[in-house]
Amino acid sequence: MNRTAIRRWACAGLGLFSSLAALAQPASGGVISFGLSSSIPTLSDLGMLALVGALGLLAWNAFRRQGQSGRFYSLLAAVVGVTLVLGSVFGARNAYSNGSIDAANYIGSSYNFPANIDEVVYNSGDEDVLILGIQATPGYTVVTPNTLPQCQVGMRIPAHSAIPFCYVRVQGGPV
Repeated sequence: MNRTAIRRWACAGLGLFSSLAALAQPASGGVISFGLSSSIPTLSDLGMLALVGALGLLAWNAFRRQGQSGRFYSLLAAVVGVTLVLGSVFGARNAYSNGSIDAANYIGSSYNFPANIDEVVYNSGDEDVLILGIQATPGYTVVTPNTLPQCQVGMRIPAHSAIPFCYVRVQGGPV
């Protein structure tokens, strides 16, 4: 094998590994979303699909116009795009915690948490954080945690609140 073939196989293996790693994340019991009072623009799932579609059109154009190497890299770009979409829509964005969520680490994104335990939410960051959403995945229900106060959508978590600020919990299991 020459160097070009080795590079191609390495890139293809990396793309396949990242696709499988994104899909292999465990399902969560619930999702809590955080943001700043002045929001940071992010892409929604539909925005991610539109971005991947635009990249796909560009890749298809390069695929038609270029030779063998252009085709390979176009297909590699398509695999990366599909990985982004599948990981965003179906995969968990983080591993499960030990029962505590630092909201400062998830500003502008969401955190997937397991069911049947009280999750502590706090903020060790320098800016206040808002809870933008709390959702249970299908088969689960958001319930009142055993420890109060309960986290609510719209609740502001003050900066440097390293002590437990609120708690969130989902019950149930997949049907």
